[in-house]
Amino acid sequence: MSARPNPSAGFTVVELLVVVAILGAIAAAGALAWPRMEAALRLEAGIHQLAADLRDARARAIASAARTRLVFTRGTDGYRVEHADADDAFRLTAERRLPGGIRVADANSGGDLVFTGRGNAENGTVVLVDRRGLHASLRLNQRGRVTIDRGRT
Repeated sequence: MSARPNPSAGFTVVELLVVVAILGAIAAAGALAWPRMEAALRLEAGIHQLAADLRDARARAIASAARTRLVFTRGTDGYRVEHADADDAFRLTAERRLPGGIRVADANSGGDLVFTGRGNAENGTVVLVDRRGLHASLRLNQRGRVTIDRGRT
C-alpha cells in the first residue's frame, strides 16, 4: 500500500507557535544589537569621511602649490577645511560635520593638519569618539600618508 498525502494536512497550531516564537526571539536580539551596530557604523563613517577629506586636501595642496589644512576643535562634531590664498593667509573652503553622535576627542597636532604645496605634512593624529566612548584614530605622516586605527580606547 502506498501512503497518500492527506490534502487537509498542514501545520499544527503548536508548530506555528514555535516558529513565531523563534522569529520573535531573533527580532528581539536584532533590536537589542541595533544601537551598538549603528554607533559602530557612524564611527566608521566618520573616520572614513575624515580620511577622504585629508586625501582631498593633500591633492588640492599639490594641484594649487599652496598650503591646505584641516582645523579641529576638541569636543566638537565637525572641522574646517582651509586653503591658503596668494598672500598665504588661510581662507575657509568648507565646514564639515561628522555623523551624529561622533565628536573630535583629540587632535595632537595643535588642532590642525597642514599640507604644504608639495603634499608633505607634519605628523599628527586625530581621534574620534562615539557616544559609547569607543575611539577610532587617524594618523597622518610627513609624506602625507593617512592611516586609520580602529577601536582604540
